[in-house]
Amino acid sequence: MTIVRHPSDRGPDRGAVSVYAVSVGIVLLLVAVLLLEVGAAITARHRAAAAADLAALAASRAADQGEEGCAVGRDVARRNGAQLIECRMDAAVATVTVRAVTDRWWGRRWAAEERARAAPVTYTVR
Repeated sequence: MTIVRHPSDRGPDRGAVSVYAVSVGIVLLLVAVLLLEVGAAITARHRAAAAADLAALAASRAADQGEEGCAVGRDVARRNGAQLIECRMDAAVATVTVRAVTDRWWGRRWAAEERARAAPVTYTVR
């Protein structure tokens, strides 16, 4: 004797796979959002580091040529998507701190500060 079940008689597990599929989808979405947030923070840090290096080099070179080093460094940092927070010139040696802020995303912004120091090529310690 063979028992044949009717398609509408699936028991208490009917629709359970849909609940699991939606749950997995939500978890994957949350992981993707978290990864995007981490990526934004890392991008801000790299942008700040690059802007700090370039601002310090530009400020040092400008001071070596008799110009206002901090003004040049501020302009270079701004053009690289960062803001010059602190600038100190010791002769032609520039020490700068810059801050890079990401665009607003999901209601929050990420900021990173980096510091760099540079001296002109002609600078030697004896």
